[in-house]
Amino acid sequence: MSKPFPLQTLLELARAHSDTAAAQLGVLNRHEREMVERLRTLIEYRREYTDNLARMARTGIGSVDWRNYREFIDKIDAAISQQRATVAVSKHEVQVGLQNWHSEQRKLKSFDTLSVRHHSAEIRRESVQEQKEQDEFALKGFLGRSVAMG
Repeated sequence: MSKPFPLQTLLELARAHSDTAAAQLGVLNRHEREMVERLRTLIEYRREYTDNLARMARTGIGSVDWRNYREFIDKIDAAISQQRATVAVSKHEVQVGLQNWHSEQRKLKSFDTLSVRHHSAEIRRESVQEQKEQDEFALKGFLGRSVAMG
């Protein structure tokens, strides 16, 4: 009978940590995509308002409307700046999450390698034990025949 892998608990823990890190990385990636999409939306919204203002300026626009459009575009610009900062933070968080996942993967691979080595050693040990038993059985059979013939 083979001996159980003595580090099985640590292997299972490493697998759980790796799975958790992968799930967290997925959440971080999804969040980053959402933040980038919000930034694109704000930039597109600004472009539409700027185009609209330019069109109105060609046809004639009052000073109050001009000022309101400019103030609104300035607010969109501030939101774009803030969103760019948020995107930068989320990109950094993804990098940290990726490093964490890689670290957990290395630990898991190490324990997995030890587990494979352990099981291979157990198979070799069992094979040697089985061969030894077969040799003893054959020797007893040979000696039993020699005594009977003798």
